[in-house]
Amino acid sequence: MSEGQEVALFNRRLFIIGIMRLIDSMNVTMIMPYGVQMVARFLNQDTANPQVSTAFAWLVGLYSFFEIVFSPFWGVVADRYGRRPCLLIGMAGTGIATILLSLGPSLTAVFLFRAMDGFFCGNQAVLRTYLGELVDKSNEAHAFSFLVLFFVLGFIVGPLLGALAFPARWAPQVFGGTLFEQYPVLLPNLLFGVFTAIVCIIGFVYLEETLPKSKREVEVNEVDPEASEVTDGQLATEVGPETAGQKSCYALPVLQVIVAFCGIAGAVEAQNTLVVLLWQYPQALGGFGFSPQQVSLVQISGGVGPILCHLTFGQPLVKRLGFLKVLVLGFVINSLAYNLYPVYSLLADPKYGLWRYVILGLAEFIGMTGTFMLFSPVFVFLNRASIGLNRATVNGWANSGRALSRAISPLVASQLLHVSETWPLGRHMPFYVTSACLAFSLAISWSGLCKLN
Repeated sequence: MSEGQEVALFNRRLFIIGIMRLIDSMNVTMIMPYGVQMVARFLNQDTANPQVSTAFAWLVGLYSFFEIVFSPFWGVVADRYGRRPCLLIGMAGTGIATILLSLGPSLTAVFLFRAMDGFFCGNQAVLRTYLGELVDKSNEAHAFSFLVLFFVLGFIVGPLLGALAFPARWAPQVFGGTLFEQYPVLLPNLLFGVFTAIVCIIGFVYLEETLPKSKREVEVNEVDPEASEVTDGQLATEVGPETAGQKSCYALPVLQVIVAFCGIAGAVEAQNTLVVLLWQYPQALGGFGFSPQQVSLVQISGGVGPILCHLTFGQPLVKRLGFLKVLVLGFVINSLAYNLYPVYSLLADPKYGLWRYVILGLAEFIGMTGTFMLFSPVFVFLNRASIGLNRATVNGWANSGRALSRAISPLVASQLLHVSETWPLGRHMPFYVTSACLAFSLAISWSGLCKLN
């Protein structure tokens, strides 16, 4: 195979993996614009009712709870039977579960199908595993940045799709009296299911297996002798053959990068939950009183930032500063964007009109750029840490931890939002708590990240 053909094959695989990552991100964010109102409809309560926001947080978190349990399972299966079947089964299951959720006749049924969705998306760790087996040092920054880009694109496409919920309200002449009025969230979920089916077919046709049968069913923690070449001896010192054979636990740098990954994921999920709830709170309760469509509009604005970062200064910044400094810069940018909500709230009154959307959209633009700069380096660090080990199993445990963080953080964030009304910064105090937790996770991971940098 010529060099040009190899590049074309790599780009094709990279694009398919990116689209699959987009589906997972859409799956998480699509529910944000309509989830609160869907829960309120089932409970027959106002959207500002604490019971509604708590149930919404559980609905968001349930997806991640099932990822916690089944991510290691998918990792072991992928190491034993290959990456490709796990990816295709997960895609198919995701599409089916999402459509079933929109047809749920009760909140209990909705929770059940959301859990089913989380089970199938537990295989998202296999995506990073698959990509890690395609890259080397010359293209890892570009490849994992591309993966994060599609993840962040989901923050645009997901809310945009979710804004199509309740179509009988915004287009009664078309959807009134139809199945879409009886099942108000069916339209976005059905479109998502169709898109997922198309991606699944493309993957079936064009996605090749990266784990030969001869390399399957190896012992977890078996070390690749070439690992030291990839990490310049840094990680090999920590996880040499003797260490791997004597210890049942991964080496400290591996655990530290997993902690950093979980901390970033949890903080970002908490921030997303806080802004979605705060935007839809009535102004009298410290919110902005937005509709699902208005929530979607602001979230879409935020997704533009990471796209521009990837297409313009992202790669040059990594070459100039290195992955670790980019991660720190991402933390600073992300924290500044979300910790300024006391200022943004000064424009909560509808009399400010378009300025409300401009300011919040700009805040999301900057905040999501920081989020992109957090995730891109940590994906590379996680891939480097898994070299010499069963990649899918390591990524499975990492995804399980990330899912635990993503499951807990919306619940904690929603509760903090309720109890913080009497705190010094009121409804905005949870943003500072979130940034502090993220800083703590990066601090305890620092020495391991330095070795992997």
